[in-house]
Amino acid sequence: MQASKILPYEQIPFMHWGIITKYNFSEDKIKYVPRKRWDPLSSAEIKLYDTSTGRLIPIGKRRGHFSYVSPIRAARPEDIRKAHEKKRRDVFKSIVEGKDYAIFVAIDDKRADSAFSTTPVMLELEDVKAVTIINRFPAMARHIDPDVLEKIKSKVEDPHTKIAYGINLVSFVVDEFYETLSEAKVDRLKCMLRSMINAVEFSVQDAMSRGIKLIPVYAFFNIGYMAGGSQPRLHSQVYIDLNQDGHGAFMENLLQAFEDKRAHGYCYLCTSRHDGRVVYENNTWIAWATSSPRRNFHLRLSPKRHVDRITDFDMAEIEGLADALITLSRALDEVGVVPDRNVLIYSNPFGYDSFFHVFVDIIPFERIGGIEMLDSVRVARYSPEDVAIELKRAVEEVTSSSEEE
Repeated sequence: MQASKILPYEQIPFMHWGIITKYNFSEDKIKYVPRKRWDPLSSAEIKLYDTSTGRLIPIGKRRGHFSYVSPIRAARPEDIRKAHEKKRRDVFKSIVEGKDYAIFVAIDDKRADSAFSTTPVMLELEDVKAVTIINRFPAMARHIDPDVLEKIKSKVEDPHTKIAYGINLVSFVVDEFYETLSEAKVDRLKCMLRSMINAVEFSVQDAMSRGIKLIPVYAFFNIGYMAGGSQPRLHSQVYIDLNQDGHGAFMENLLQAFEDKRAHGYCYLCTSRHDGRVVYENNTWIAWATSSPRRNFHLRLSPKRHVDRITDFDMAEIEGLADALITLSRALDEVGVVPDRNVLIYSNPFGYDSFFHVFVDIIPFERIGGIEMLDSVRVARYSPEDVAIELKRAVEEVTSSSEEE
């Protein structure tokens, strides 16, 4: 596809698409440079056991709590009533119509521009089902002009802080409009997931070609304003962290848990039938009410095949994921669960030689209390067994209705 218009490098506004240049940077913008900050009280160095010396050796990476501090990001809702009344504008519409700039990483499932491109373009998206673009207002910097990089580093970085460096992707359906997974069609969601997955692979390839070897990838949907969805059009996001300084506490727990199971000769997700809490399965995926819910009606699903990373999915697994997400979303609607939800996709970080099995969490929005912020604990009102019974009935209703249509 040929661009109808290109935004010159020197005209790119500060931090749009994660771009900082000698043209858009000035000293007063230092405070707006995104930072990745590790909490000194809840993070620690990762140390590996050296068999030759019997000592733990630090590897220059951390695990624990960190924050991406990015003031350019839009404010999150503070008032529930106002949030629901607020009319949200579909900013993707002007991109779809070729009237606004974007940096395209994947058009459908084909590579478009480099994940490190600094060339926003307007494109006429004819005969296109889904695209993946660079987030225009990201939480991380993606390109910093060498002329200003050292000056920024000297003002920003300290032992627990560095410039937040990474790629933020956004994927969405082009030729149809949905606000929720419940409204989506399987074939279109499949196209969107495929575009997202291929864009992740392209981005990781581009990063590794630049010498970046350890890459955590966080893929998710924010659906509904209260779950962080600032745009009404259904879209997924991916944060690709290129700082090479470690990973979060939850990922560390996952890596240790999977490794513990491997040491005992099995994978939990390959073997468990989840104690009767299964609510839906198709040829490639299984979904259940998780035994230790992070929110009420927390659902978890995983591919039946042992798959380390989302980029290892075959076409049947991508289609199966689309089918499962839509069916489960409709079932949650059927039982009256709040429509604002987060869908979190857990995948083995690239460059990690770790035992892992991809899984997905569907977590409805819910207010939480002090104990839930105090530690990694949640207080749930519904037992997972009751959730499973209720949702299995809802799934039967949803699937029978779909067959009748």
